[in-house]
Amino acid sequence: MTRRGMIAGILATALLHTAALGKMVTDRAALLRNGTEVVLETGAIDPRDLFRGHYTILNLAITTIDTSTVNVEAGLEAGMTVYVTLRPGPENYWQPVSVMSTPPQDGTPAIRGSYDYGYDAQVFLRFPIDRYFAPQDRALELEALDRADRMGVILALDDRGGAAIKGLMIDGARVYEEPLF
Repeated sequence: MTRRGMIAGILATALLHTAALGKMVTDRAALLRNGTEVVLETGAIDPRDLFRGHYTILNLAITTIDTSTVNVEAGLEAGMTVYVTLRPGPENYWQPVSVMSTPPQDGTPAIRGSYDYGYDAQVFLRFPIDRYFAPQDRALELEALDRADRMGVILALDDRGGAAIKGLMIDGARVYEEPLF
């Protein structure tokens, strides 16, 4: 391989990587700007990670579903992708309506997660948005919240069940909103 060919290959690889990163950034910005906004009730725990910094583990209320109040599709197995359809509920927090193995076709807002297990009249789910990375001052502020404070996470949902954290609410007031870039 000639020196000129090697330089062209390195430049092509760098351009491909830059384009991939650019697409990830623009896709997230488009989701935050155009996605369906829902607010889910959550609690928070504030651990620290030496390599990733401060973050808050979001304990979403929809990770535990009561099968007596929510329609859960039969035959779900551990690790399966599921879609939780949502509707507005009391105090601006969205509530689960159903848990299905396929996304809704009627435009109903839904969040994609995975089925963990079922026990008694409950099913347990996991969602990829269970951590919220924050600057140190914001993370410490969240950690200091009184247990009586109600915290909500504002999500932007796309039509395939994908979700991005758009912001945070405490006691019904927006306290933080993610910048687009």
